Amino acid sequence: MSIQPRTPETVSARSRTDHRPHYILIGIDTEDAHHVYRTTDETVHVISDSERTHRYDLNTVDRRINDWIEYVKVKRGFESQHLYSSLTNSLFDAFEGDDQ
Repeated sequence: MSIQPRTPETVSARSRTDHRPHYILIGIDTEDAHHVYRTTDETVHVISDSERTHRYDLNTVDRRINDWIEYVKVKRGFESQHLYSSLTNSLFDAFEGDDQ
């Protein structure tokens, strides 16, 4: 058995650990469109009526996923939200749901 030091040259891209899934459901907006975040290339896909209607490349417009979440909240709002821009917003939404 050969032992090699772990350097960037000896560690393949597949053996690196990235615990994020490739696709994360952000939420469903008030117009029933699903917003899905693709972590591998920093894109957001909007799916409406079982078809992708929009694809936004966050890197091209120099934005982050948190910017997208806040944009949708202002423009359309979420019926259900699964990914939040901050822990505070997540907790606020959880407590707000207890009142219903």
